[in-house]
Amino acid sequence: MILVGDVGGTRTRLALARRVGEHFEITGIEASPTTPDIAAKVARFLDGRKVEAAAFGVAGPVTTERAIRLTNADVTLESDELARAAGVGQVVLVNDFRAIAEAIPQLCAGDVRPCGGGAAVAGEPALVLGPGTGLGTAIASPDANAWHVIQGDGGHADLAPVDDEELEVWRQLRRTHGRVSAETVLSGPGLERLYAALAGRSLDAAGIDAAAWRGEPEAVRAHALFTRWLGRVAGNLALVAGARGGVYLAGGILPRWSSRFDVAGFRRAFEDKGQYAAWLGAIPSSLITHPNPGLLGLAVMARARR
Repeated sequence: MILVGDVGGTRTRLALARRVGEHFEITGIEASPTTPDIAAKVARFLDGRKVEAAAFGVAGPVTTERAIRLTNADVTLESDELARAAGVGQVVLVNDFRAIAEAIPQLCAGDVRPCGGGAAVAGEPALVLGPGTGLGTAIASPDANAWHVIQGDGGHADLAPVDDEELEVWRQLRRTHGRVSAETVLSGPGLERLYAALAGRSLDAAGIDAAAWRGEPEAVRAHALFTRWLGRVAGNLALVAGARGGVYLAGGILPRWSSRFDVAGFRRAFEDKGQYAAWLGAIPSSLITHPNPGLLGLAVMARARR
């Protein structure tokens, strides 16, 4: 049995994974608010149960495998402390979107929803990104024998306006929040910032979603701009990565939107790259619908490191 943990800026999920044939089964998921006492949570979760390996995906930048500090929470995970709590010699400690990218080869057809484009080109890089508490990104570069994942923090790259509407909103965000990164807009808190810039009042992300589904103009416009900017950022990253192997969308927000996600609006912005429009138009995009891709990827990594 393998212990896997997804530590996000808002929620922490712990679970057990076991190999079933060529795939992994995730069981016993326990969710709680993210707090500094992660090692204590691990010990309570296991409650004396033995595991053969452990892996943790963390919503923060990786500079060493010994410790990761979350970007959007005052929490640091230390590998030695987690290993002691789990009763193993060492743990895998990686960025949470690397974990999601590691899961891609494990996903079945029913675990993804096609969102436009052509067919993936075998052997070419793939891109994974998604908005949640922050905006996560990762690139996978496959070869004949392995699936190599490059973890990064593309969500903190600058966000640029492309048309007059975006420029107007971008200027408002700049006045209110200073530097505007992709994550400034493309996250749960970012959706709230975007709505405030448009409506002149505050509303939490769940309230914005509900208002948009009711057809309230400011919320509908916030969703539309969010989707458009997500498409632009995904297109930029696909160009950088050469992601002809496909673009995979994950995170906490888009699965919640489900069928209401404006695929056409996303694809228009994704492909809006001048002479590279046709090149991007051929790249398939998919929404990951598997409920726990990060936990699945962590199981893959923990198994490989044994």
